[in-house]
Amino acid sequence: MSKHNSNPGPDIWVLCDFDGTASVKDVQNMLLDHFLGKSWRLQVEAVLARGEKSTTYMPMLYKDWLASKEEMIQVIDENAALDPCFPRFVEYCREQGYHLEIVSDGLDIYIEHLLAKHKLDDIPFTSNRLVFEDGKCRIDSPFQSESCGLCGNCKKQRVLAAREAQAHCLVYIGDGISDECPAGLSDITFAKGGLLAYCREHNLEAVQFRDFSDLLAAFPETLDSWLLSTDWLRG
Repeated sequence: MSKHNSNPGPDIWVLCDFDGTASVKDVQNMLLDHFLGKSWRLQVEAVLARGEKSTTYMPMLYKDWLASKEEMIQVIDENAALDPCFPRFVEYCREQGYHLEIVSDGLDIYIEHLLAKHKLDDIPFTSNRLVFEDGKCRIDSPFQSESCGLCGNCKKQRVLAAREAQAHCLVYIGDGISDECPAGLSDITFAKGGLLAYCREHNLEAVQFRDFSDLLAAFPETLDSWLLSTDWLRG
């Protein structure tokens, strides 16, 4: 048995994106398509073309949002789901004693709801918040970086938190634009979609995956290989 399995501890940190990663589809995109049609995508493309990210386009998209929280929850229940193997991956991390958290540039409303449906609401997460007040809603981004400010939730800050906690190995799992910064700073990256393309373009090492069944199969060997490369398993 590998040393990290026989002596589990919080020195292995796993940071996981939510939309299109822990969830089957991008839940925020699904909600925007449902309530706004497809026109919002042109707004986002224009923002990204200027080198800006979610702190610019998210306030624009939700400025005149008319759907209630209850209406959104109904659409989430009808159209969104966690990756079928994600709960097993959570169990695996708990068995091994790894620190797992979700880092999302999406919204708390569906992350909280979908995790609670699977009794996984004890998983820590950071995200943007959708605040409902006086029949309207607004975006609150409490985890935005003061130095960069491009993403509503600066996932790089959680990487730095792991380093401050003296994590021996930091594993990142993601698929999109907001995952690019943390992937570049992580010890091990599991990537698909846009993140995989980004890693290949920038010569960043990444393990390709399709879903969490792939991750469950590849994770132990990938981690063992990395630990052997640092001589930790020999120690």
